[in-house]
Amino acid sequence: MRRSLPDGFSAAIMAAESVENAAVLLHGPGGCRVRHMVYSEAVYSRKNSPRIEYAEDYFYWYPRVPATYLDGYDFINGAYYKTAEALPMVDASGADLIVIINSPGAGLIGDDHGSAVNRLGLGDKTIILDESLSSMPAPECYGGMLRRIMEHLSPERKTVIKGSVNLLGLSLFDKDREDAREELQGMVESMGLTVISCPGAGASIADLRKSVLAEYNIIVCPEFCSGLREYYESLGIPSVRSPAGAPAGFDACEAWIKTISEKTGCDPSPALEIIKKERKKAYEKLRGQGYRAMRIKGLTFSAAGLSSVIRPLTLWLHGYLSMAPRAVSPDPGSDPEETELLRDFLEKQGFSGVFGKEPVPCDAVLCEGLTANRMKSAGECRIEISIGYTGFRTDNVIPRPVYGILGSRYILDELLRGAKDV
Repeated sequence: MRRSLPDGFSAAIMAAESVENAAVLLHGPGGCRVRHMVYSEAVYSRKNSPRIEYAEDYFYWYPRVPATYLDGYDFINGAYYKTAEALPMVDASGADLIVIINSPGAGLIGDDHGSAVNRLGLGDKTIILDESLSSMPAPECYGGMLRRIMEHLSPERKTVIKGSVNLLGLSLFDKDREDAREELQGMVESMGLTVISCPGAGASIADLRKSVLAEYNIIVCPEFCSGLREYYESLGIPSVRSPAGAPAGFDACEAWIKTISEKTGCDPSPALEIIKKERKKAYEKLRGQGYRAMRIKGLTFSAAGLSSVIRPLTLWLHGYLSMAPRAVSPDPGSDPEETELLRDFLEKQGFSGVFGKEPVPCDAVLCEGLTANRMKSAGECRIEISIGYTGFRTDNVIPRPVYGILGSRYILDELLRGAKDV
């Protein structure tokens, strides 16, 4: 089964869209725009002016991801003139940073965006991405785009703000990102640390400039800050990364907090007490459900996603709930170290045959939402749990992120509700 994953082209667009008051100018056909202009607004709504003010060419009534709308004539004769026409309109919209990104087909034309940028005097606020990224993994291009932005801004690390950190590895692709960010930031700050910025998860340009003053970078998902992490490290900012992977599941959340404490010297007690209380609540709920909770034990599951996320979830589901994996598939762009640790765990537990397999019929499937929903609709699973890349059901009101305590409760809730049908 082919899973619906974003490519590097989409990831680069969304990484740039994660910066408040930045604008992506997509050089390509209108069809390449639609998904990105709608998706970016759905997962990271900004306080834009009324849409009637975006009636100009290239915006066409929608404020996000304006495009040059290339046609057959442009692909034959070139479309430099459209870049030159669109840039002043994007600049007039009030964008503090403009990122020009070619669609895969437009990259073959070879239009000289740099000439248009220089002629209009926009070199200080414009980044040009000429590469074709469609065949590259999304995480690599997401982090790479953020690094390009930081290199363009080129802030100086003149001092260090003691006790300050950045959270790296959250992205606009994360399910209920804002809720995950709020909870993780709250736990970190309960330890006496100050969070300066969350690059890639909704940060202003001012936040990004200030981020180089942080004492530490705390890694949430290592894949989505690949490239950006190395940029900060080159400035002398050390990374704090949990050996348990991303904070997905109670066990990994606890390990994440303890690692932060060990590296920064901060007291983990307040955050660990929060996790302890939530563990107890979950235990009491499971115990109170009695027979239904017992039916979770022995259920089979398929998991597909980034290795840093599905590794701690696989360990948690197997170790805490006695569930058996039938297929565990790392996504393209997964962290190699996390992937090997996941493979080793499955082999030691006698599940070596499930590693690398795409989701198969089972009791519960954990993967991106479209595939999970298709499998349930086809009768290939009874429990669908959307994790990884958001692409389906982005309209949650009750928070259901994958990370943190809320993520642990979300997964347990879905399993408990679904157990009655198994």
